[in-house]
Amino acid sequence: MVIITENQLLDAIENYFTKHGFTLISMAKNNEKGIDMELLKNGVTLLIEAKGSIGNKYDTDPSIKPFARSLVREYVRKQITKLMEREEKNVGDNTYFIAAWPETPLFRNEVNKKAKALAKLGYLHIWLQENMRVKIEGPGAEKLIELLDE
Repeated sequence: MVIITENQLLDAIENYFTKHGFTLISMAKNNEKGIDMELLKNGVTLLIEAKGSIGNKYDTDPSIKPFARSLVREYVRKQITKLMEREEKNVGDNTYFIAAWPETPLFRNEVNKKAKALAKLGYLHIWLQENMRVKIEGPGAEKLIELLDE
């Protein structure tokens, strides 16, 4: 299971996309307001809402436990809501709305319960694997993956 804070998750995602030519426009860490991450490449914008498997305070207090099922459920709902709110503000055709999570059974199970609705919304998912590799899923994921190689 991936034990990772939201800040660490954001750093891993930033590293992945900047290695593929994206420019970091903004990043909100430590409960800062705004979208968690915005990246840009060739006129394509990525708006990412992320959630780690453990609180950011874990960095200074390793006794903190991973999030419980009820919190995971709440966080996934909040992320989807934030993406929907961002979509209302962004009307560009070249914007991907992405939710990012660590690959854990709790997050995977909760997201799978909402898979059809997320697909209809057109939202992508980023899963950070235990080996810290990024896996992109969802409708249109192939187009984003192709853009990574440009």
